[in-house]
Amino acid sequence: MGLRTWIKNRAASARVRKVSEPHRESAQPQAAPAPSTQPAAPDSSVWEPVPAYVPVDPHEHTHACVIASAIAAGDHPTSELRVKRVLIANPEHRLVSVIATALAAGALEKSSFTVKNIYKMKEEGSHAA
Repeated sequence: MGLRTWIKNRAASARVRKVSEPHRESAQPQAAPAPSTQPAAPDSSVWEPVPAYVPVDPHEHTHACVIASAIAAGDHPTSELRVKRVLIANPEHRLVSVIATALAAGALEKSSFTVKNIYKMKEEGSHAA
């Protein structure tokens, strides 16, 4: 669910609540429900997750494995190291997280955010007429 969709849904539910509830002058205030710490998962038929890391091209595995082995071995030349997989940061994930945190921070310079999941809309084919 995107930010704009969430805002639309919140505004629509507030309007429905105001219309459906009768006006009571002596009504006691109700406590607001506690916000969920776990965000709702998007509909998997429309949204797909963007991975934070993607596999490296197999031709570049050798360089990464040699460098990682040399660093990990350090002062132990007889040690053995096996590299199971090599991943690189996904540039699309990085770009979206930087833009999202910059927009969320706004004018608050000392704020910090953590991007936990990024989803993109699945393409549903050509919309050309």
